Amino acid sequence: MARLLVPVVLALSFCTTLVASVSLPVTKRVDRSKLKNLAHADRARVKALLHPVHPSNERARKPPSVQAQNTGFTYTVDVGVGEPATTYSLIVDTGSSNTWVGADPQKPFVYSNSTRNTTEVVGVSYGSGFFAGDALFDTISLSSSPSPLTAHNQSLGSATVSSGFEGFDGILGLGPTILTNETVTNAELVPTVIDTLFAQRKIKERVVGVAFTPLNEHVRNGPRGSGSVSFGAVDHSQFVGPVSYVPVTSTFPSSLFFGVDASFKYGSSHKPLLGKTAGIVDTGTSLLLLATDAYTRYIKATGATFDTTVGLLRLTARQYRNLKPLQVRIGAGGETYVVTPDAQILPRTLNVDVGGKGEAYYLIVADLGQESGTGLDFVLGQSFLERFYSVYDSGANGDDGKARVGFAYTRYTFSLSNGLNVTGSW
Repeated sequence: MARLLVPVVLALSFCTTLVASVSLPVTKRVDRSKLKNLAHADRARVKALLHPVHPSNERARKPPSVQAQNTGFTYTVDVGVGEPATTYSLIVDTGSSNTWVGADPQKPFVYSNSTRNTTEVVGVSYGSGFFAGDALFDTISLSSSPSPLTAHNQSLGSATVSSGFEGFDGILGLGPTILTNETVTNAELVPTVIDTLFAQRKIKERVVGVAFTPLNEHVRNGPRGSGSVSFGAVDHSQFVGPVSYVPVTSTFPSSLFFGVDASFKYGSSHKPLLGKTAGIVDTGTSLLLLATDAYTRYIKATGATFDTTVGLLRLTARQYRNLKPLQVRIGAGGETYVVTPDAQILPRTLNVDVGGKGEAYYLIVADLGQESGTGLDFVLGQSFLERFYSVYDSGANGDDGKARVGFAYTRYTFSLSNGLNVTGSW
């Protein structure tokens, strides 16, 4: 039986009104000073996810030996912590499960009437950075409305040291509970925010729905912003058609995350780039990563050239005009999701920022850094998730084997916004 870090006061004592669901707007942060080496940063993140650094009483307050690789793309939500609440801008992360604040030294954790200390320490490494600090309990509020979705006695971290998260306040961990394993001293697992909301009967289902908007679309759409994250149910306003679900893969280590089985084909070719295999869906990864052997086949199929300065594949205008759709079939006999040519390129408005040429076309498909057959052969990151609505359903019990991931088409699936270049034309 796993040791679970929970407060002395029973969470169920706070079972009051069922809010059912809340949808929070997200903000896409683009730090143009950190856009170089996007693929390298993503690979570092995957490596850190697969080989986490766990805390101990002696070293949890010291920086782990992980080199931070900053990423230039991040989605955040505003979350209230404490009573009265202090608002923090937290990174939306389905690839980790600990929630913590205090990344910004100018905005440390604020103790309030609802804060409960522990004697434990917490630490997590991410590839993009790390944090370590005090494990405590407090109230977390989602939405500033008169009836916010509130998790009482939520386990969270107060950072005493962190790196790689400059400009942010911390992370909202939305991954499976198992990813909290040994992140807090003297506890095998800690409840996630979704766990607590469900246990306190604030939400009917342990479900998170994520809608991300392509960069140039959210600039043009104004009020629609960068998308939203819903808690407890899907947000029907964010997708078209049905949500198609597949069970979380049983293949280790993808099974620890929101992992799915999928295959990849390019164009009308009968030979897949990558046969049915396991990988993960991750809001904290920028690109779409394929195992090295599949990535090599993708290069051959597209005729792309690797740009050593940018670290991404590059196409000429002629090659781009001949670029074929990338077909991602998720689940056994499941739905096929079409990644259009426009969705396969980096927004051209960022070409110069990544160190490239304004007239070029840079692909968002990148090398995972390891051959297929490892149990984690691809990552569907933000570039994919900006074209499809995604749902992360942990099931009624995280250990009952009924966790699943869902996808649906959106108004942005076939958008042509990435082809817009720095001069405002295609």
